[in-house]
Amino acid sequence: MGRSCRLGDGCRVVVAFVFAWSIAACPGRGPASEVSELTAQVCVVGGGSGGFGAALAAARAGASVVLVEQTSRLGGTSTGAFVSSWEPGPGDDVAKELYQRLRQQNAAGVTRDTNPDRKQGRFGLWQVDPNVGYEASLGRAGRPRRDWHGVAFEPEAMSRLMAEMLAETGKCNVLFGRRFVSAKVEGRRVAAVEAVGPDGAVCRIRAGVFIDSTGNVDLCRAAGCEIMLGPDPRSRFDEPSAPEKPDRNLNAISWCYRLRKSDHPATPPAPESPVKRWPHSAHVVELPSGDRLVNPLGLFPGRMLIDLGYDRTKAACKPIVQAHWQWLHGQPAFAQYELESLAPVLGIRESYRVVGEYVLTQHDLLAGLAKQTHADLVALADHSMDIHGSGRASICKELPAPYGVPYRCLVPKGMENLLVACRGASFSQIAASSCRLSRTILALGHAAGLGAAQAVKTGVPVGKVNVELLRKELRLLR
Repeated sequence: MGRSCRLGDGCRVVVAFVFAWSIAACPGRGPASEVSELTAQVCVVGGGSGGFGAALAAARAGASVVLVEQTSRLGGTSTGAFVSSWEPGPGDDVAKELYQRLRQQNAAGVTRDTNPDRKQGRFGLWQVDPNVGYEASLGRAGRPRRDWHGVAFEPEAMSRLMAEMLAETGKCNVLFGRRFVSAKVEGRRVAAVEAVGPDGAVCRIRAGVFIDSTGNVDLCRAAGCEIMLGPDPRSRFDEPSAPEKPDRNLNAISWCYRLRKSDHPATPPAPESPVKRWPHSAHVVELPSGDRLVNPLGLFPGRMLIDLGYDRTKAACKPIVQAHWQWLHGQPAFAQYELESLAPVLGIRESYRVVGEYVLTQHDLLAGLAKQTHADLVALADHSMDIHGSGRASICKELPAPYGVPYRCLVPKGMENLLVACRGASFSQIAASSCRLSRTILALGHAAGLGAAQAVKTGVPVGKVNVELLRKELRLLR
């Protein structure tokens, strides 16, 4: 996953393959470029749901934090990819605070599916229900579908609020527009990371603890951590739904889009190139403003991201998403809507995953809280096992009860000052298909941030923090 070169005893520099791409993309970056340096107690790489949760928790716990984010917004997939809804399921105190503050701005609401029987067409239509409160959204497993409630929110409002909350701590320096490019590793510790801006300027960040929230676990890969990709053979974890032999299937990619009601809606243009197949289904969320966000679900095979790269994958997706909107516009419930915009980025469900001190598997999901014996559970989840477009639909099924995610899933194996809080944490592919949802990842970030703050305060490795205290701070003692 990277290249290493010896600099001396106990010191090596590991550079991810993305490093060469970043230099090529930024002509101003060269061997003689001036490098600025920052120092913090905690450095978080990636400002998605997990990265935001980690940075906020660490800063509120008193640690100085640097957050590196390659785009101009926070929230990751939940804001940039227009997956701007929380599925029914558990959430932590940070999620509740985000909802309450957005609700005051009329930028969030609790939703329910108003097309549960699909009589209007093959789409879910989740609209704001003013008669229910936030607590109604906090469960899925074991509940009848008619009692499911989610949360919809304005993506830009969420991104702004996340930035405001980090600024309020007075302890977090957010570096927007900076792409992670390399990591310096000394033994079992990350000593520093480098990030490059669009002008080629390089920033080196030194910290006591680092948290990888990049989604593709770029920092973990650069640090030489053991990585998983794609389905796991049954022989690895003995999961009942795992294939006997591993294949190349990854959870599919979506490209979401936003619709706005119009008295004279524009007719959707024909796709830029012929499209033979596209998913004739959708998950649609209506915002408090009345705009609708459309998730076409399994639009493109997830493996294409690995095989083609991001830009080529996005180009291949465009005619498919155009064909999807052309189909959806033909449904009566959408005849008065027109396309407002495509999401800035693709909705990616799966990529690389790191091997941690514990790997969450299907066994944990099926056991549920009643039968899990882990003493270090730090987040709850109950979403279905759900892999879109994999050809293995038999594993897409609901769970009987909520389950917990151990803190050890956030600790990459063999590392002393590195945590991971994103969809690439230590999960089997089947487990990841359930706990990849943004509200769960936000809770994992919360746990990682508190763990990081405790580690720098006490001087212990991240895997040796007082988990009982951590769980008390998370209010997860049972």
